[in-house]
Amino acid sequence: MEIKEIHPKSKPAFNAEKRDEALKTLRKQHEKLVKGMFEFTDAQGGWLDFSYRFFKDQPMMTIRLTHGEICELPMGIVKHLRNTRKKIRKFTGNLTNIARGVPSTVEYTSRVNFTPVDV
Repeated sequence: MEIKEIHPKSKPAFNAEKRDEALKTLRKQHEKLVKGMFEFTDAQGGWLDFSYRFFKDQPMMTIRLTHGEICELPMGIVKHLRNTRKKIRKFTGNLTNIARGVPSTVEYTSRVNFTPVDV
């Protein structure tokens, strides 16, 4: 018989005043509105639906963006959209010598773009 005890890692205590101040500055940066054009490179002419909530006290938002639409979004959502990408696996070389079907290279491409207009 084997018994293992697993204890959660102890996190260093964060000063409540510093946490509130950091959260306030993060919220201010996150809520700054940016006007720009949304491009959906995967399905041009289509739309993208997603649910989003960054802070615990915010309600869950469902957002629909259409390709080519000019809109104002908070900076936090713009950063989230810019980080959206997909993997494209590419096989290089001889296809008969592929180990376990794993591709030799992986390339990342952006699925969506949000280009600021008021620069």
